[in-house]
Order: sequence, then structure tokens, then C-alpha cells
Amino acid sequence: MLLMTNKEQESWKEHSTGTSSVSIFLSDDQGRLLMVQDLNICGGKWSPIAGYIDDLDHEEPEAAAIREAKEELGLTVRLDKLLGVWHYYDNETHSANDTTEKKNKHMHLGYAYTGTIIDGTFQMQKEEIQNFGFFTEEQFNLLLSENIIKTPHYNAKGYEIWKNGVGHPLEVVQTKTRSLRSI
Repeated sequence: MLLMTNKEQESWKEHSTGTSSVSIFLSDDQGRLLMVQDLNICGGKWSPIAGYIDDLDHEEPEAAAIREAKEELGLTVRLDKLLGVWHYYDNETHSANDTTEKKNKHMHLGYAYTGTIIDGTFQMQKEEIQNFGFFTEEQFNLLLSENIIKTPHYNAKGYEIWKNGVGHPLEVVQTKTRSLRSI
């Protein structure tokens, strides 16, 4: 087993600038996608229910997705499939050879799930969102063309996978509470 010294651990922390988030693609009985709109001071953009994984509490991605649905709209949900895991860097257009630009990049890892609404109140978390609704494919594409979809490279691809019914068993992601079985 390879162990890092305290000095190596501190050095690693200085280079780690990543965050992890979750999103959950939920629909109504007409197959429309449930989305929420950020507050205007946060851009006013639309996305599926989403939020950050609380790494200080050692939260797992699945638990974070369920929590976000409860916090943002008061919904109890069941996760059905993993749509995918996205990895990207903010400010990707900068040159990778420029060390100044490298330091300004921020790594992001996003887990996207499909789910089913089990119960809930549809009460907005007014500190984070200003609106919500169910959207058809045409409405989603209109929001995308108007540049009001949050993180479009992530959410547009997630939408495409979701509407095509593609997904992976939840077991493909190893967690503390569920060990990886034979895949």
C-alpha cells in the first residue's frame, strides 16, 4: 500500500480544485422533463433538479440526488438509472500549455440520474430557485437555443440520453453502502 506523507497530502490538496454534483431527470405522466429555474442573481437558467454533493458529510451521489429533490421541490423520489457521469473543466477554452490558465481551471464531476416521483408537495426552495415546470422536447430545445439551459454541454447530453430511455444500473457506481457486485 502506498501512503502519502503529510507534506505530499498538503501538496495534493493545493492542486485539487474539483467539485462533484448530481442531477436528476424526472418526468410527469406525459413524459415531460421537470426543470427548475435558478434565481436571476445566479443566472436565471433552467436545469433538471441538481446540486452539489456534500463531501464534508461524506455524502454519496445517490443520497445527494434524493436530498436535492426533497430540498428544491419537496419531492420524495426513487432513483431508477444512472444516465452517465460527466467530467469537465471550467474555462476549457484556455491553452493547456499556459500554467497561469491551468491554475484557474476548476474540475467538475457530475452524476446524472433518472428517477420517479413517489410523493411530494412541489414547494420551491426560494433561496435557490424561482420557478419550476415540466417541459416538452420542443420547449427544452427552445430554452437551449435561447442559451438559458444551465451547463448545456452536460444537461443537453443528459436530456438526449434520458429521452431515448438509455441508462445504466445504479450498481455500476461503487458506494460505501452498496458494494460493487459482478457486472
